[in-house]
Amino acid sequence: MKRTILLLTPFVFAAGCSVTSLSDPKEGIGPVVARYTLTAEDGNPPPCCAVDSAGLRITVVGGALTFHGPAGYRDTVFTPAGPASRACVHEVPNGAFVNTRTHTVTLTDSTRYLLLPCDRGAYELIVIRRLDHEGGSSTADSIVVSSGTFSAKPDTIDLADWHNPTSFRASVTAPTVLVTAPTHQYRFDPGN
Repeated sequence: MKRTILLLTPFVFAAGCSVTSLSDPKEGIGPVVARYTLTAEDGNPPPCCAVDSAGLRITVVGGALTFHGPAGYRDTVFTPAGPASRACVHEVPNGAFVNTRTHTVTLTDSTRYLLLPCDRGAYELIVIRRLDHEGGSSTADSIVVSSGTFSAKPDTIDLADWHNPTSFRASVTAPTVLVTAPTHQYRFDPGN
């Protein structure tokens, strides 16, 4: 019996130090941590912004701004809810109310600010369009307007598009996120 215990000890120790532990993998695109619904493009609520092009009428009917946390992490912290990436663990002042649907923090003096669940990760901005063809048929599609990485702190979100890192800017007035692109401006509010 002593031999069995001695032989299993190195195996258990090696498994505990495995490179596939939660605290070691490279960061990538992780789970959705916040999702906002498109509520206006260039100040107009959907459906809007119809454009006619080569016998096709394109109308914006919706969209979303989605934030993903890190897929894995090297900066594990242990919380009452279990291990998590330090990027997704925040302190808020005592007495503050956190609305987990809108991601807003309301302080005891009624001041409020937006605080995304993670302070870094990936994002994707999509627009859903209805395509009305000549002859009366229509289809729908979605296009990725921008995707890349984000960093966030209270009431601030910095976007870095993977193709053009400085072309998309976000401004925040809790809980609304306004994204300014090279040719359009998109307003997002907390969604489902």
